[in-house]
Amino acid sequence: MPTLNLCLTYIWSLMKTLTALIPFFNEERTIAELVRQLSQLPEGTLEYCVFVNDGCTDKSLDLLEEALRQTSLPHSIINKVNGGKASAIREASKVLQTSHTVILDADLELNTFDIVRMWDVVLQEKSEIVFGYRSFRSQSAFTYRYARGNQFLSHFYGILYNEVITDIMCGYKLLPTNYFKECPFQYSRFAIEVEFPLHLWLQRLRPYEILVDYKPRSREEGKVIGVKDAVQIILDLIYFRITRARKRLP
Repeated sequence: MPTLNLCLTYIWSLMKTLTALIPFFNEERTIAELVRQLSQLPEGTLEYCVFVNDGCTDKSLDLLEEALRQTSLPHSIINKVNGGKASAIREASKVLQTSHTVILDADLELNTFDIVRMWDVVLQEKSEIVFGYRSFRSQSAFTYRYARGNQFLSHFYGILYNEVITDIMCGYKLLPTNYFKECPFQYSRFAIEVEFPLHLWLQRLRPYEILVDYKPRSREEGKVIGVKDAVQIILDLIYFRITRARKRLP
């Protein structure tokens, strides 16, 4: 019987495939290195990569195409007018084909190789949904304020929804692809980070969380989320809680 279970687990793992979905906007500093790191992931980790050019005005697209020519990564590039991360993910969701999809940012704040650890959670059948969470260790004033704001949003979500998600704004999220097909993507910009857990909450589903390596960048290096984004996320959380509570699965 143990041998049969191992065989079934192995067969099931072969049926699971992973796409990396990477929205990017003006990431000429990091995009080529990201491609290099993705190409170095263990064989069989990624089935496909979808890059979404969100209206870049720098050399990101040229550098991406040049870097991809030097690898064998199966990929596609979607070019669109600038509309923010939410619209980029919405556009990419139309072409996803694998069983699961992981979202990662192109800025290299998060360790690319943590994809392997997240995917292992799925392959080991611990969970079909995996969220990363970060440890904020930097002492810069900007990162300190960002960390406290992120902590507040996570606690605020917990109070409203009676559910703990350690780092609700972490960009590392791995979910079954059908979830991307079904999600309405109603929110804009960085509020997309809370839309995923909100719709999981409606279905009474919780993510498996793992600590991911995090190297924050400064505002000068391109960090763009700010106070206005935080306020909008708070309003979205309140509105969703008021209007959708009755639709939650029993």
